[in-house]
Amino acid sequence: MQTKNYTNDLLPLIKSLCGLEFATIELPRIKAMVNSRAKRAFRMSDFWPRFLIVAEERDVTNGYVPWDQASINSIDTYIRIHRTAPYEMASAQDLDFYVDSTGAKLLDGGLNSTSTFVTYKKQLTSTYGDGTSGTEVLVPDEWFEYLAHGTYSDWLRAEGQMEKAQVADMEAIDKVTDELLRIDEMRTSGLISPRISTNASMQSRWSY
Repeated sequence: MQTKNYTNDLLPLIKSLCGLEFATIELPRIKAMVNSRAKRAFRMSDFWPRFLIVAEERDVTNGYVPWDQASINSIDTYIRIHRTAPYEMASAQDLDFYVDSTGAKLLDGGLNSTSTFVTYKKQLTSTYGDGTSGTEVLVPDEWFEYLAHGTYSDWLRAEGQMEKAQVADMEAIDKVTDELLRIDEMRTSGLISPRISTNASMQSRWSY
């Protein structure tokens, strides 16, 4: 998926919006603002394509799909769990679950499963920056404008320029809203988001 470079693209745009060249001592604060905005963008949708994993087979332990499993992504948000591989020609049973500190507890017929197919959002593990101290220099392109304008807003707020910060924040929200609309247009969320349970759908799902 497309990315932008923190040092060559994002930081220069933030500097341009702020209208100044940051002193070296100020760069960690700007990085912290960028990563705060990245976490907010991450939370805005469970369906960002780069974080979405669809129908991955995962182990079941004592009726749970754990948050973590060796050699594969850690789960941030459980979206749907199926008994068999979904989104193919054959119908797949959609399992109910609740989430606690252990993971997703399977209900209605899933307790004896040894594996299930999980659709989930994986964790955001990157800290964005100049590539030093374990930071990731490549930032998601779909967040680029939001990170720049959002960081600009946060910088204005820190400088006490509240009215300008509010305007900049509205611009940032407009930028990320455009990207969220693209997700809807791709129909991903409509296909894989949890379906409304009805008497008919419950009977269908629980039959073997």
